[in-house]
Amino acid sequence: MTETTDIIQQIKHILVEDMQLNVVRDEIPDDYSLLESGLGLDSILIAELIARIEDRFGLHFDDRVLDVALFNNLTLLAGFIAQERQTVQYNVQSNQS
Repeated sequence: MTETTDIIQQIKHILVEDMQLNVVRDEIPDDYSLLESGLGLDSILIAELIARIEDRFGLHFDDRVLDVALFNNLTLLAGFIAQERQTVQYNVQSNQS
C-alpha cells in the first residue's frame, strides 16, 4: 500500500467513522469529489475535516495552502497531505542537524 493510498483510507475513516457521514467507506471512490458534485460537504464540514486531518497527521493548514481545488477529490487531498508530511519531516530533520 502506498502512502497516498493509506492516507486516502484514513480520510475515508475520518469521513465515515469520526464525522459520521451517511456513506459507506468502501463505496467512496478515490477520485470522488468532497464538494457539491460528490459528497456535498459544505464549508462547515470541510472545516471540520481539515481540523481532523490536522490532528491525525500532525499538520497545520494555513491560508496560503487552502484551496478549494484540494477538495476536488480524495487523491488530490491525499497527495497534498503526503507532500506536507514530507516537508514537515524534512524540516524536523534539518533542524536536528
